[in-house]
Amino acid sequence: MPSQYVSHLIRHFASPNGPTTLGIPQRLHLTLACGFGILLSLFGSVSEVSAKVKVVPANEHGESGDAEGTYFHLYAEYQVDGSELLVFDLQISCGSHTFKEGRVVRGYLPALYAKKTASGAAVMLATPRICDAIRYAEDRKVVDKSDFQRSWQRVLDGNFIPFTIWFEDAEDLTYGFGYPVAGSFDNPASPLKFIDTKIGPSTEKAFSAWFEVDGENLLKELQLGSRFVTSEHDQAYWAIFDPAKQLLPLSCFGVAVTAHEDGASAEWVRQFYLDDRPRYWLAPESLPDTDKEGKPSKQSLVPYSSDQYYGSSPSQEFPLGFNYLRRDKLEARSSYDDDLWTIPHPDYYPAIRSDGFPFAEKGAFEQNLLRYTVDLRKERKGLLACFSIFNPIGYGTANFKELYEFYFGFDYGEKLADFGNLIDLEILDDAGPVVFEAISQPLVLPHFLISDRSVAEFVTFEFFGGGHVQ
Repeated sequence: MPSQYVSHLIRHFASPNGPTTLGIPQRLHLTLACGFGILLSLFGSVSEVSAKVKVVPANEHGESGDAEGTYFHLYAEYQVDGSELLVFDLQISCGSHTFKEGRVVRGYLPALYAKKTASGAAVMLATPRICDAIRYAEDRKVVDKSDFQRSWQRVLDGNFIPFTIWFEDAEDLTYGFGYPVAGSFDNPASPLKFIDTKIGPSTEKAFSAWFEVDGENLLKELQLGSRFVTSEHDQAYWAIFDPAKQLLPLSCFGVAVTAHEDGASAEWVRQFYLDDRPRYWLAPESLPDTDKEGKPSKQSLVPYSSDQYYGSSPSQEFPLGFNYLRRDKLEARSSYDDDLWTIPHPDYYPAIRSDGFPFAEKGAFEQNLLRYTVDLRKERKGLLACFSIFNPIGYGTANFKELYEFYFGFDYGEKLADFGNLIDLEILDDAGPVVFEAISQPLVLPHFLISDRSVAEFVTFEFFGGGHVQ
């Protein structure tokens, strides 16, 4: 394992105990299936552990249709380290804005905003994609008004929290911790507490006046990476491979832990739980991937399985495509009210990967092994790990060779084709680490089991899908 990755793990996931291996075969075969949220390879044909993916809407002009001239005021207040008050008082353009010099910017601006704390850390929030809610408040034409009206009103009432990321060092915005649910801020170990947020319609005049003088955003358009930069200068910068270039994380990774309680999965877990009763285990290889003819499968071991679960958001506080959290849970009055404001949510914990920035370094994949580390310790409850997966897309075909040789070595061809076929899964908790070694093929369903109590499913939060910071 690369020394940089090891040192990073020691810094963030230190444990006094050495690694232990469960009493299971070193090579576990789990067949890859095309279930909900399987991550496509970011290294060509590379296989990866699958995960549910949150993707914001592709239409950068607004959530639905023509959002020309739509603006809103976003106010969010946090407390840092128990004493410092950190305030985001922003004006947002979410349709199309024309500057005095004639420059036209479409989509959310700013879509991301980061501020430095007194301690030298940084807090970044993702602008909630609520352009339709603002247009609804202004009594303008919106699509699917009847379906989303209740959610929009709850947002306008302040019942939301912008998706927030904490960076330990404001000078290094490559790795941070995301807050996927409102309860994340309640963890005693969290340096960040949420206080209040407000939102309301604004005007072109107010946005222009604010944007002209604002200078607190730490972010530059260049940091968005090759997928999202638009200027010729930024595109040329990312067209050349250089491992020293810093990528701003635009997604966060972790596991969602859900208890079996008295559901159908509890019965199947009791039947297949191993005799030695390990803390962590994987679904038996003998089980099929999905339910067939009423027989048990790997999916049977997961609570809320079938379409009800896999067709929903991994976080019931993080509605698909709109990147904000439910602030206060509401009680459902009828089955019609059973939505993201009423359904309970899982517990979240961070997960990092050895092919993520800044963990990988030169020669990181010469051994052709991908490593996942999941941190289930109490101080990490409610957090996600936010970083970027190294991705050759955007560098141009002329630079693929340099990129692959840097990570895989000069004989990268066969290694690249097989990368991800073997995966080490390390699970850290307060009792020490547990390691599954050389899992053969990714998990068919993105999960592992925690004794006979619960399931941990890999989730990915894609909180940015377009827009600008400058």
